[in-house]
Amino acid sequence: MRSFGLLLLLLTRVAAAHPLIAEDPPIEWRTDRAFFEWSTWVRLGVGVAQQQATAVARSVEPIATTERDAMVEGALGADVTLPLPSGRVRLGPWVELQTGGVFGGGEVLIAGSPLDMFWYKGEAVFVARAGTSGDRVTGALAYGYRCPWRLAGPYSRVSRYEIGVRFVASVTRAIANSDEWSASFGLEFEPVGALRYIAAIESWY
Repeated sequence: MRSFGLLLLLLTRVAAAHPLIAEDPPIEWRTDRAFFEWSTWVRLGVGVAQQQATAVARSVEPIATTERDAMVEGALGADVTLPLPSGRVRLGPWVELQTGGVFGGGEVLIAGSPLDMFWYKGEAVFVARAGTSGDRVTGALAYGYRCPWRLAGPYSRVSRYEIGVRFVASVTRAIANSDEWSASFGLEFEPVGALRYIAAIESWY
């Protein structure tokens, strides 16, 4: 009986050290990226806009041809990127609805080093965009933080939704008149992910 007890104890320890069902190692999403990575954002910024000045009737003083005013800018946007051979560099289209119209174009996205923010280790990201609305052209540079919507695997290798927050600087100019332009600086962020974090909605993770 004593020998049986020792044998049972030995088998229990061996089973604990070598489980019968081996678990797959977690996927490192930074080195196992999806083919399509897409995101949506809200952009809020402040800046300055220059436009043609309104002529003053019967004025005997010289009249400036342009005037500048402070502005507040808001926009809704979305993008999707595909990988280039370098791995960290991605390329794809984007579209953005602004108060002045709908813009669309192309962007280059460069994923950087790990960046620990919002209690989760994501990655730094740099984005350069260029596009047009038909009568205006625009360009933007953004830098900030991003991570997958799902904070734990398994991750899809086909499509992955990315969230985060970035500082963004944007410039827009009229095609027909280079004196009409605007420039702004602000933030762009994924709204649902931000709400999930601020409200600590665990069921959304």
